[in-house]
Amino acid sequence: MRAFTFLSLTAAVAALPHGPAVTPFSVKPWVAPGPSDSRSPCPMLNTLANHGYLPHNGRNLTIQDFGAALHEGLNLHISFGQSLAAQAFQLLGKGSIDLVDLDTPEVTEHRASLTRNDHSSGDSLRLDPERLEALLADSDTDYLDVASLARTRVRVEALSGPPPLSALVETQTAGEVGLILLTMSDGPIPEGAGVEDLAAAYGGVRAPKDRVAAWLTKEELPVAQGWRPAPREMTLADLSPLTLYIRMAKAALLSG
Repeated sequence: MRAFTFLSLTAAVAALPHGPAVTPFSVKPWVAPGPSDSRSPCPMLNTLANHGYLPHNGRNLTIQDFGAALHEGLNLHISFGQSLAAQAFQLLGKGSIDLVDLDTPEVTEHRASLTRNDHSSGDSLRLDPERLEALLADSDTDYLDVASLARTRVRVEALSGPPPLSALVETQTAGEVGLILLTMSDGPIPEGAGVEDLAAAYGGVRAPKDRVAAWLTKEELPVAQGWRPAPREMTLADLSPLTLYIRMAKAALLSG
């Protein structure tokens, strides 16, 4: 794979088509992290800290901080962020954390990330531009969707090699893909409790590439690319069937 610089990646982002205009809304200002600020392998948590929804220094965070940040910044129900944070806090055995604590190998940091190198082979904390370029290239349209992201999951797991991911990490990685679509989609997400036909409900869910690339490159909410918070408060019940459909799409690729 050819090497990419941040300069060339930024130019590529600028060249992508921009999303539709949206109704004005309020977003806290973005401030780049300083040298003493703590950041994690999770680009969305870093984004929320850069915008001040999480404390900007990323330190001494509680479960309640995560619930409030995902609610205020993304319109995810408070229990959404608190539930995900509680799992991480339990694994780490801590009552409060710094964001960098989430980079603990084989505990809260896992192999086969969409955008980070494995801890054993490189920097698992910061974006790898080559991985982002490959993520975008897995779709031959201007959008990422379940099909393209399933291809990405198969590809990055092959890059990491054996052993296979554990059942817990399999669930986590599918959930991470689901969160990209949930938070970056350019259209409505069906209410999870009412979904019966997964393909009909989620086959058309898509996230514009320009939006995803701008977000991941700078870890800033991509307002200029048409992003806005979810129009309704989202819950874990909205994520669960989408995650299941992603796992089914990945399994179909592996069995084919």
